[in-house]
Amino acid sequence: FLFLYVCCVLGGAFILGYIGLRRIKKLESKRVDSVEQMDLGEAIETEVQDEDIDRLSKQRAVTSIEERFAIIRRFYIPSVVIIALILVLLPLISTISRAYVSLFAGAFAVLVGIAAKPLVENFIGGIVITLSQPFRIGDTVIIDDKYGTVERINMLFTHIKVWNWRRYIIPNSSLLQKEFENLTQGEEQEWAHVEFFVAPGSDMKRVKEIAKKSMQCKYLMDVEPPSFWVMSMGESAIKCWVAGWAANPAEAWALRSHSRKQLSKHLVESGINFQMLKNQVNYTHTEKTGEPPFAR
Repeated sequence: FLFLYVCCVLGGAFILGYIGLRRIKKLESKRVDSVEQMDLGEAIETEVQDEDIDRLSKQRAVTSIEERFAIIRRFYIPSVVIIALILVLLPLISTISRAYVSLFAGAFAVLVGIAAKPLVENFIGGIVITLSQPFRIGDTVIIDDKYGTVERINMLFTHIKVWNWRRYIIPNSSLLQKEFENLTQGEEQEWAHVEFFVAPGSDMKRVKEIAKKSMQCKYLMDVEPPSFWVMSMGESAIKCWVAGWAANPAEAWALRSHSRKQLSKHLVESGINFQMLKNQVNYTHTEKTGEPPFAR
């Protein structure tokens, strides 16, 4: 009976290992193919010295995927073997003194818990991110008020290329506990809006014309004209929004930037007193932290 039990355990472990490796390889090929078909644009449109940035970005993405799955394969087989050995030795545990078993298990648990906790947490977090895909390499995200592109995902850390081309590196275990916004998943198009304030008594018909005119540029999609709203009216200011469609997060960024510059210029030329309070606050925040001035 013991021989038959051992054969069944080893046979099951072999089948589990074979099927698991095939599924891992198939999933890896699927991820690599999806990267090859992706448009890995930057979060911010800019001119760089490297003329083949798209090819290099895809190469880094494929390398990152291959490294992650290679690590998963390296840990998968030993895990199956360890589980199989435990099952094989299970009938023999009753012959060993319980005191020795408890002592060994307790010491092992304490050592693993103290020495390997951060490593194990980040490693498991990397596996969860790899399999669940809350974001992919090349996605544009906002996390911890930082706007950028997911550049690399390994088994311990995720690298975000921030809008100013610096790298924001987050441990995977911490990343799983954060709330973030993925601007790429779902619809690529983004309805970008700019908030500004004009003085009470301003000619709102003229303000509306200027706001819509300020959004006319190459980044504005030709799907519908820009929209204008009066959001609230206070004693000191009237809050206005102007919004238009952009093809992707990078062009939405550029559209908002262009609209702010043109709004400032045209409102001054028209003699309309205005404030862009939200933008001014964010500009000060940018000087202190290096983060981008959002007006979303």
